[in-house]
Amino acid sequence: MELRRELGEVEDLVILYVLPDNQVNEKTLRFIDGNLLRDRVRFLQDPASRAIDRLGLRKPGPEPIEAGVPHPATYVLDRGGRIRLVDVREDYHIWLDPEPVIAALERIP
Repeated sequence: MELRRELGEVEDLVILYVLPDNQVNEKTLRFIDGNLLRDRVRFLQDPASRAIDRLGLRKPGPEPIEAGVPHPATYVLDRGGRIRLVDVREDYHIWLDPEPVIAALERIP
């Protein structure tokens, strides 16, 4: 939410949020719609967590409710698909501050 507030005026910025398919449910959709996130964020579903596995983000030894759920990760890519920032968190309670994302965006020509 902080990133959305901080970056709300960046016109050509696309925020993509990838969810494992077991996290897509009515509660998730209510949260997305209740916070008007569909206006600014594109949500994709990752069937069988294939992208999560390719990126090495699957949580080892998850609780049953966390099966297929990744470590929270933030990637900043430029228009050419080059990775400009990677931040992977093991604790989903601690979110990435906006400053490193803003700095990465400012370094993109």
